[in-house]
Amino acid sequence: MKILFLVILICSSFLFPSSSFASHLELKPCIEVAHCVLEEWEVNNIEKPFEDIRTLIENTPRTEIVEIDGNYLHAEAKSKWMKYVDDLEVSFLPELNILSIRSESRVGESDLGVNKKRVDLLKSKMF
Repeated sequence: MKILFLVILICSSFLFPSSSFASHLELKPCIEVAHCVLEEWEVNNIEKPFEDIRTLIENTPRTEIVEIDGNYLHAEAKSKWMKYVDDLEVSFLPELNILSIRSESRVGESDLGVNKKRVDLLKSKMF
């Protein structure tokens, strides 16, 4: 009986991947658009887009990369005064030459445009 339970548990992990694995393929949509931005950029003219965006994020003040897994990156950006933490995610799909960027506040109803400014700044530096 224990073996059957273990087999079912192991098989279900292959059938239903964890949310962290799924998020690496496609970033979650924004539920609350008042404090979340999700954009997809075509990066056909950039030789190494994931490495370029990673370098930009590494050199962004108050931003720390907390996870890198293949073509997925998760960083935390802290606000200057109140030290609120925002999540910044990047996923690169090399077969489509698409770079997906998602920036979302963890708390609050509005971010006063901070996430949009963050994504726009990264975009201006990339292109």
